[in-house]
Amino acid sequence: MDYLLAPFFWILALLISIVWWVFTQLLWIVLWLLLPVAVVAFIALRVAERVLGQETVRAWVKARSQKYGVAASKRIQRAAFALGVLPIRVLFWLPIYAVWHSVISLLWRPKWSPWQRAWAKRWRAETTKVR
Repeated sequence: MDYLLAPFFWILALLISIVWWVFTQLLWIVLWLLLPVAVVAFIALRVAERVLGQETVRAWVKARSQKYGVAASKRIQRAAFALGVLPIRVLFWLPIYAVWHSVISLLWRPKWSPWQRAWAKRWRAETTKVR
């Protein structure tokens, strides 16, 4: 039985290692791209508090965060409602389909585009009418 499952476990380990590599790469990208921005934003916030006053800056930050928070809350409510009215079997298959579609989209690209195909059929139809 060990020999029958060995290729399956090998493929599974390969997929896990690829996913782990992508995850660590994204983590390092986020660390090296967003961390400097966060540090600069923190320093700019402290400088603005010294120049403009602590209450003014905190009121401005509070107004901006509430505006974005309300917008995000509305989007979450709409998405939760849309997912809440779906049947259970659809909710079960939706993540599986999303992963499958992502993998297929990454690995396979059609050789033709719908526009090229439609254009070719248009001209082919006219040549058959002439004959």
